[in-house]
Amino acid sequence: MKQYKNAVVMKNLEIIWIATAIVLTNATQLRLSSLPVGPGEVMLFVWILFVIIRLGILKYHLLTPIFQVNFCFWIVAFTSLILGFVIAELMDVTSPSFPHDLFSFIFALLFSTSCSISEVFSKKPQRIISYVISGTILLLFIIFCFPSLLPFFAPWYGGIRFTGWSKNPNQLALLLSMIPFTALHLLNTSRSFVTKTWYFWLIVFCFVIGSATQSDALIISWAVGFGIIVFLVIFGALQNVLVSQNFTYLLKRVYQQIIGLILILISIISIKFVYQNIYLASADVYDKGGQGSDRVTLWANGIAALAHSPLFGLGPGSHSGENGPFLDFEAHNTFIDWGASSGIVGLTAYITLLAWVAWSAWRKGFVVLFAAVISLAAFSSFHYVLRHPIFWFYLLAIATLSTQSSKTTYASAHLTKKRQKTYIKDEYSTICVE
Repeated sequence: MKQYKNAVVMKNLEIIWIATAIVLTNATQLRLSSLPVGPGEVMLFVWILFVIIRLGILKYHLLTPIFQVNFCFWIVAFTSLILGFVIAELMDVTSPSFPHDLFSFIFALLFSTSCSISEVFSKKPQRIISYVISGTILLLFIIFCFPSLLPFFAPWYGGIRFTGWSKNPNQLALLLSMIPFTALHLLNTSRSFVTKTWYFWLIVFCFVIGSATQSDALIISWAVGFGIIVFLVIFGALQNVLVSQNFTYLLKRVYQQIIGLILILISIISIKFVYQNIYLASADVYDKGGQGSDRVTLWANGIAALAHSPLFGLGPGSHSGENGPFLDFEAHNTFIDWGASSGIVGLTAYITLLAWVAWSAWRKGFVVLFAAVISLAAFSSFHYVLRHPIFWFYLLAIATLSTQSSKTTYASAHLTKKRQKTYIKDEYSTICVE
């Protein structure tokens, strides 16, 4: 009994540790000016070591589909990055930011792999996400409304954009990007009215704080995600109302075609509207050390860099520029920046990873999580997010939630030890214990 209580305490501490570390990775104002990492990254590194040591001692690891897909992605990614670096060396266009990006990718590899093999992350993703989004909104609400309580933060960027504890409002936007979707998913799966109310207000406050960042990427990604949710909800409602009636088979088919044509028309109008807004927003610049240029130009020059080595890219680093490629500027677009670094091979792996997570959510009927993946992809079209632990946390958390059914969430605690092992084996396909 004592061992069981100690194990429960350790798991609770690990959950709190992970959630705190994720939140603090966004608190870039807490970093020392001479260091590229802060307390959040240090805490994550300690947790990674803990996972590795526990894996070696207990011989316990989950060979889940998430681990397998993540592992395959990184195998392809680093193969492309290494070959791209060799090509860049031969062409004498190696990026000066190569060491920074390489370190970031290695850290992302270690963190994402630790998440995919962690027992706590695999079995308690709801609690970890709840702590992350609750702690984030609560602290940001205090900074937003009562900045004098935390005077060591400079919460406003240029006096007009809310940046919280981050140095740049776009960094804060990444942290906020998935909170409405994950909170809405937890709201839908919760049984407690109090809990549902809590998640509702988290969503409301997140919208308020997110709007204050004035991040076009954040607003567009939210619009895309919630637009998909509304679209799918309306589609389902129309099907239930019109198709479930006692019509003949032919009339049902006619109504289905009408519904499809109406939704296609709405989609075309919506896509045109989103495209126009994206094009207008593209003129805004994501500042990087005072560098400023038209984002469209950065995209074009990033694509030009990719064209020099289309298959494997040019290795880690920034390959775009204001006046041409190879000037150590980011394109501020994950698809272009990652493509320039890892080529079509790496870009295909990235798109496949997103598609797999989206399909996992769609297959289980989690519309909100499906929309969250699309929204995250939309956000990544304006910023280079693959190097950030927050991106991998959100993506793997969504993937983990998508592999869990309502039975996993609510009934696993009632299974006997033997039945629970059998259930986990069915859920994850392969598990290695002892």
